[in-house]
Amino acid sequence: MKLRSILDELFLEFAFNNSRDEDRPGNKQIVVFQDDESYNVEGNTHGGLSHAIKHLNEFNPSSVTNALNNAMSYIKKLDNIFIKHAKTGEVLFSGEDAKKQLNLNAILNTFDLINDKTKTSKQLTPEEKEIKSKFLDSLLDEYKALVQTYIDSGINVDDKSESEIQNLLKSNKKIAFKGNYKGTAVDYVFNPSDTGLLAKKGDTVSTLFRIDKKGSGISKATSYFSRGVDIVNPELKKALNIE
Repeated sequence: MKLRSILDELFLEFAFNNSRDEDRPGNKQIVVFQDDESYNVEGNTHGGLSHAIKHLNEFNPSSVTNALNNAMSYIKKLDNIFIKHAKTGEVLFSGEDAKKQLNLNAILNTFDLINDKTKTSKQLTPEEKEIKSKFLDSLLDEYKALVQTYIDSGINVDDKSESEIQNLLKSNKKIAFKGNYKGTAVDYVFNPSDTGLLAKKGDTVSTLFRIDKKGSGISKATSYFSRGVDIVNPELKKALNIE
């Protein structure tokens, strides 16, 4: 059985919520394989792969960098490549000129385009199919595995005291708790070691990202929770120094 099939079976206990996407994670350019390819915000394309493309770099940047570099090596062997302005769609470079101008940010947008076309059931080009199977599927699998570790290892603190929660935080244990976000009940798992935060509703995962992208500042996490999350357990608020 292929690794992907095994992982699909393992991860049946949760799904990703699909929401409207804000495209262009790679900024101003995109690599495409048809000069008439469009890259626009369309439908609810922000799901598991989109989260992996945008957030796995926060946890394991080498995985994303390796995927991008390997994709670049593959693209350099192709003949029919174009670099376009990600917003206007203008062709900036093509052919050999495009190969000379290849950059990782542009390829990151290509990853996002492939996700968007997959989510909206649009046909992928042969080149996009190759990139997805060789580089993107493994990123999604790694992101799924990371999500699963949060679900499996989060210690429920909804019935624990301030001192018990503080001890868990000091020990860098992942804590699970209930909260409300914009009036909606959400289950959270928080990792104090790197400020990773998983948000889910039942068995549907909304996101996993790092509050502090570059460090592990608990103060940034506290600020995030105090602004947008209504934590159910008042003892957790005390432990996090939330007024």
